[in-house]
Amino acid sequence: MLDIFATDPEAKAAREEREAKFEASKRPDWSFQLRSGKRNGNQPVSLREWRITTPKLETVNALKELFGGVITEAPNGDYALDTDRDRLEVIVDASKIESKLIQWADGLPIHECDGSNYLSPEADKGKPCDCPRLLDDRKEKAKQRRGPKPNIVVPLRFPQDEDLGTGKYTATAWSFAEDLPYVMAQLSRIDGEALCALRLDHIEYEKNGKPQSFTKPVLSVIGSYQDAIAGDPEN
Repeated sequence: MLDIFATDPEAKAAREEREAKFEASKRPDWSFQLRSGKRNGNQPVSLREWRITTPKLETVNALKELFGGVITEAPNGDYALDTDRDRLEVIVDASKIESKLIQWADGLPIHECDGSNYLSPEADKGKPCDCPRLLDDRKEKAKQRRGPKPNIVVPLRFPQDEDLGTGKYTATAWSFAEDLPYVMAQLSRIDGEALCALRLDHIEYEKNGKPQSFTKPVLSVIGSYQDAIAGDPEN
């Protein structure tokens, strides 16, 4: 049997580490996931209203009661709720937000960094990464699939029904990454969990005389969640 790792145990260990991370991430233990896009065949499509996916029928039915919309089937077999909401209020714990840059190949991360230093593999952790210094160059390299792009995981709950459990939104937009330091600064001034809004802003502009548009995901801080509860007469 072919054994290309027989003379290179370090390469074998690095591959096993990537494989373990991939296996751990395939079916994360999230009650639901917010999505700002979907696939139409092999073509990615940005959405103007939030899509929420979940493996649980009772969860998608409860979400439909809260937000309306149409239930369909997601490509991975989960239930998908296409809402008519471009803004959702969510509860966020800043300490649980994870942010990094990742480049994927064949379903596995081949470059993980914080923008300055490698986060994996373990042998390279803490060493300077080879990302360009200028932001525009980083974007261009990622666009050409020669460099990493943002991977920001925001765990969240819905204030309307906390029994639905914890879900997440994974942002890969550069605009979201550019906003994140300012959002984190606002969150740092709040003691405990924050009440936030996740929006899908539809941006229209002209380029070379032709109309263009895109959807921009935005996380905005409303205030302290505990203060919001204290001020709600129903609580």
